[in-house]
Amino acid sequence: MLYGAPTHRLEEYMSMTAQVLEIDGSFIYFPGCMLVSFGDLNARTSEMKLVRCAQGLNLGKLDEVHDIYKNVVHDRLGTVEGYELLDEIMNRKPKFNAWWCILFYSVASVAVAPWSFGGSWIDLPICFGIGGIIGFLQFVVCPKNTLYSSVFEVSSSIIASFIARAIGSINGGNTFCYAAIVQSSLALILPGYIILCGSLELQSRNIVAGSVRMFYAFIYSLMLSFGLTLGAALYGWLDKNATSATSCKSDISPWFYFLFIPLFTMGIALTNQASWSQLPMMSFISGAGYVVSYFSSKHFKEVTELNATLGCFIIGLVSNIYSRLLKSFNKYFTTRGTFMTVSLMLPGIFVQVPSGIASQGSVFTGINTANSLVHSNSSEAASTSNTNSLSFGMVMIQVALGISVGLYLSTILVYPFGKKNTGLFTL
Repeated sequence: MLYGAPTHRLEEYMSMTAQVLEIDGSFIYFPGCMLVSFGDLNARTSEMKLVRCAQGLNLGKLDEVHDIYKNVVHDRLGTVEGYELLDEIMNRKPKFNAWWCILFYSVASVAVAPWSFGGSWIDLPICFGIGGIIGFLQFVVCPKNTLYSSVFEVSSSIIASFIARAIGSINGGNTFCYAAIVQSSLALILPGYIILCGSLELQSRNIVAGSVRMFYAFIYSLMLSFGLTLGAALYGWLDKNATSATSCKSDISPWFYFLFIPLFTMGIALTNQASWSQLPMMSFISGAGYVVSYFSSKHFKEVTELNATLGCFIIGLVSNIYSRLLKSFNKYFTTRGTFMTVSLMLPGIFVQVPSGIASQGSVFTGINTANSLVHSNSSEAASTSNTNSLSFGMVMIQVALGISVGLYLSTILVYPFGKKNTGLFTL
């Protein structure tokens, strides 16, 4: 839970571990907590534990924790040694401190602008700067101020939208692209991972956890949309000639996109504390998924969820095949998470979304509503906001389900009968 294990399989992992340790245990997972019941058949008693833990994501430590789990389940490691290793991992400081994470965040904001939002070469330095501001708020201000962390999403989207519209309005909006700058700056905080976990939980019949997470992701997206609307409207009131463009014409060749994909993958992976040894395979997997979705989008231009399904199917297929083929070579490697499927898949999923492709509608909703506020009366603005919010919600759900379908199909193809000794550590 702390490092980002697939939430829809957590109960399976715990039940498998309890069987190996010969413990009578029952487990129920809810977002942010797990109920654990240990029973004693001889004394006819039970003990209930509540484990509370904020959902986190640490790709490097996730690999290490999975290796300990796998070694204990296969009796290659004792429970005492496993406990000591887990304790050492949990007490260890993050691989990269907050300032390195801010740098990686800025690099990812630069890399996502051209291929996802149509940014030009001249927009990239601006994306780097605004991305650094958002990264500073997330990694430096939020941990020190729990009160501010409650309004982080709204405040960051207001700041990004205000600055981006101010810069985008230079030279009548003909120099910088407002839409590309603001969207790329916020790409890493869009709720793509939350939507993914929610849709996978719903598809695995975990109704309570999936429903809660999907609803939270929907509200989270609307919060970002509100912040974008407010930031754009504030600058629109200050400058009557503010740009109103919601799309960009990029001067970057599509062939360069295949260079920006690995850069974005490395940026978002290192932001989530991935190890350097994971990056080559992560870049290859995310690149394979992007190639499929890119050429699929040329044919199915208006069917975003189908493109996401095909791209995520390839990501899941390559990741699971890589994990399964190299399983026989496990004894030649140290326990560094070389075969962890989830950590390899997640950056590729973030490329597909990108970190929330289903939430792109919220960005355009905010821009269009702000334009309506500035250039038309309030009744028209309210009508535009309601219509765009409804259409965005439908698109978000469709794409989220498309992603989960692609991942499930790839898992069934590679593991048609599942695993007998350990749980499937894949999405």
